[in-house]
Amino acid sequence: METAAISYRVADFLKQHPPFHSMEEEDLLKLARTGRVRFFEPNEYILWQESARLQVFVIQQGTVCLWDEKGADAKLSDVRGAGDMLGIDQLDTSRSNPYSARSASDVLIYAFPADEFESLVMKYPYAQQYVSAHGTVTAEYQPPEVRRDPQNIFLHELAARKNVPVCDARATIREAARQMLATGDDAIVVLDTERRASGVLTARSLLKWIENGTGDAGQPVDTLLDAAPPAIAANASVTDGVLAMGGADAGILAITSDGKANGSVHALVTSRDLGQVFGDQPVEILRDISHAPDADALRDLNQRARALALHYLTSASSSDWLTRFTACVDAGIMKRIIAIAVPEELTACWCFSGSSGRGESLTMLLPQIVLIAEDGHAQQRFMDAYQRVSDLLGECGYLPDVDRPFEPSFHAASLGEWKQRFCDWINDPILKQIYLARPMFDLRPVCGRQSLWQEVDATVTASVNREFLNILANDCLASLPPLTFFQNAVLDETGAEMAVFHLEQNALRPLVDVGRVFGAAAGRVLGSSTLERFAMARTLLPDRSSIFREASEALRVVLWQQGRAGIAQRTAGTDLPPALLSRYDRQVLKSGFRSILRLLEFTADLGWLKTL
Repeated sequence: METAAISYRVADFLKQHPPFHSMEEEDLLKLARTGRVRFFEPNEYILWQESARLQVFVIQQGTVCLWDEKGADAKLSDVRGAGDMLGIDQLDTSRSNPYSARSASDVLIYAFPADEFESLVMKYPYAQQYVSAHGTVTAEYQPPEVRRDPQNIFLHELAARKNVPVCDARATIREAARQMLATGDDAIVVLDTERRASGVLTARSLLKWIENGTGDAGQPVDTLLDAAPPAIAANASVTDGVLAMGGADAGILAITSDGKANGSVHALVTSRDLGQVFGDQPVEILRDISHAPDADALRDLNQRARALALHYLTSASSSDWLTRFTACVDAGIMKRIIAIAVPEELTACWCFSGSSGRGESLTMLLPQIVLIAEDGHAQQRFMDAYQRVSDLLGECGYLPDVDRPFEPSFHAASLGEWKQRFCDWINDPILKQIYLARPMFDLRPVCGRQSLWQEVDATVTASVNREFLNILANDCLASLPPLTFFQNAVLDETGAEMAVFHLEQNALRPLVDVGRVFGAAAGRVLGSSTLERFAMARTLLPDRSSIFREASEALRVVLWQQGRAGIAQRTAGTDLPPALLSRYDRQVLKSGFRSILRLLEFTADLGWLKTL
């Protein structure tokens, strides 16, 4: 690299690959001038494990294998090719190489001084994130051109430019309506004699009053007050506001001093305000679901909801609020279907299990519904109701789930039968084939008589024992993550190539299975998400909290990739061709694979169980 021509050639190569493609050409030329070209024949060492890191390498051509040589037998850790880097893993935490690197073919690399490379990386936030992903799985990645995500926009920013519309409780309905017309506000806070909020008057409540046709516009406005709107703190995000409005079926939020209903009202935020942030209005989607006339309307709303989710799935961290949003969508559709299909009174609890039970279903995969009927109901009656709901739910645009271990009729049973089933799975997990029933341990109530679910939950919690936890933990090793991506293939731990990345089986399932183990160990067997279960594990085993924190980040990454690919392709996102994944996607997933493997090894050891 002695001449300017070679420096330009190196810079041109670098800008074709992340993170260099986001850097200024002058910075790349400056780095190129500090570099050297090196050539290796097959089976030569390029880096030695635990040697001091003096250089960073970019592979120009050829294949390099990374080996962990700490043990008696070397273990293959990764395979890298053109455009990949060596010597940057854990650049911000370790000053030595965590692996040995050997050439698997003729290899040409560009070698740069580590200090020069690090100085360049620190200049670009995107490059810092990309480099960090080599050592630690992270959900915080943002592409350099990405728009600001709604989970990072706060409600107080929307309300900052708005005065709080208020009127005195002694004002008349006519005066309050005149004020709302003059200001264009959808709602107005009514203050009592001590200037505290006694309620909110909305445009909707005025319309209801007009429809009744019996009122006098000269009456005090406090005779029309709606129930107090849901309250939220000023530091809540826009996405928190969407979920709070959707959960309360409200069109307005009160931002209060402490986030509580009796706090001092600082501002009002309406669904129209939130709609300014989104291409579509998520609150309106949730509210329209609750009033949809039929399955056709619900299908359209479901598709709108998933399109909105895809639009805002811009990073792994966005999966947090979007899984909660799609969980609200699925629950809302389920409730509306039940109202349409089961008009007669049926004492039962309708639940979700599997991914919908955990609140982790971003794609259009059909939710797995479970019916717990009160003992004494005629079986045919609740079976007919279950079938009607299942049939209508299938008309709401969902993809059929063909990979279910039980017949549809199995999912509707009496309370006593469900208790017995769970006791059998727990007390005799091998003969009763617990591996088929694991999604049932994600059971979460959606609507109906919740006390029936609570009885099942109490029975399950009381039945869990160490032997059951032992078997559940050992079963987690049935699904292992792959080793790495190389070109457009997935490599397993032996180096064998696969054309498809089995995301569900080899990345999501191990995380979910381990989550169930620690949820059960913490005494919260049913009704929790995997993130909640990992949080319980951190509380149970605080000295090992880093394992579960990394697992949580890996889960966010996997859900992000599944949702993004599954919604776009109208699939469940269970299997992905590696060609659909960018270089950054692959790198952050590879870091996730290592985190998943550490989690599985820790869980299967069972030493942790003896400390509880």
